[in-house]
Amino acid sequence: MVLITYEDVLKTYKSREAGIKALAKYFSWFPIKRNKILAGIVADLIGDGHAQKPPMWRMDYTSSSIKELNRFSNTIYSQFGIKGKIRPCNTNKFGKTYNLGLNSKQLGRALSLCGVPQGAKVMKKFSVPSWILEDKELFGSFVKRLFDCEGNVDVSSKAIELRMSKEISIINSGIIFFEEIREKLKGYYDIDTNNIFLGGKNIRKDKKITQEVRLKIKRKDSVKKYFELIGFDTEEKQKKLEKIILTWIR
Repeated sequence: MVLITYEDVLKTYKSREAGIKALAKYFSWFPIKRNKILAGIVADLIGDGHAQKPPMWRMDYTSSSIKELNRFSNTIYSQFGIKGKIRPCNTNKFGKTYNLGLNSKQLGRALSLCGVPQGAKVMKKFSVPSWILEDKELFGSFVKRLFDCEGNVDVSSKAIELRMSKEISIINSGIIFFEEIREKLKGYYDIDTNNIFLGGKNIRKDKKITQEVRLKIKRKDSVKKYFELIGFDTEEKQKKLEKIILTWIR
C-alpha cells in the first residue's frame, strides 16, 4: 500500500521548480510503500536516531556498536540507495559511541512524512504513526526495533523494560506514546504490561527538566510471548532474555 508519493515530497519545497530539481535523482524511490523495513527505520530514528529540523534535514544514528551502525546503514541503503558515514562521537559522557550521519535532505523530507519526528525528541510531541499502528506486522517490526534501541532486559527481576525521556511540560505526550505501544502489545500479541509510570528526572544543559516514562513486561507468560513473537535483534539483549526463559524451563 502506498504511503508517500513523489508529489507529497514535492509539496515540502517552497518552490516546485526547486523541488523537481532536488528530487530528480531520487524519482525511483516513489511511491514509497508501507513495509516492515520502513517501520523499523522509523523506530530506529525515534529511538537511537535524531532527525534535525529544516533546513538541515540531516539524520544521525548513534550506537556503541559499529556492527549496529552498519546494520542501520545497510537497511537505509537497501531502501533508498543512500550511504551514511560513521565517525566517533566525542561528546557522549556515558562511554565510547559512534555516529552514523545521513546528509540527504531528500531522505529527511521523505522520512519526516513517514512519521519521523524532527528536532530534540525529548522536547517534541509525537505518536506512533497511524500506518504502523493499524497493521500487526508493521507494528511488530516497529516495536522490536524500538525496544532494541530504548529497552533493556533485567535478568534479576525477570523483566523487559522500555524507557524514554520527555521534557516535563509535555510529559503527558510521552505517556500517550507509551499507551499506544501498551495497547497494541496487548491487542496484537496478548502481551500484558504494567501500568505506565514515571522515573527519574534530569536537568539538561539548557536547564530544561526531563523525566523518564517507563513501561515493564513482568508477567511470566507475557515475557515468554515477547521472546517467542517479537524478541531482540541485539545479541546481548536476546541472550539475557533467553537466560530468563531458561530459568523457567529448567
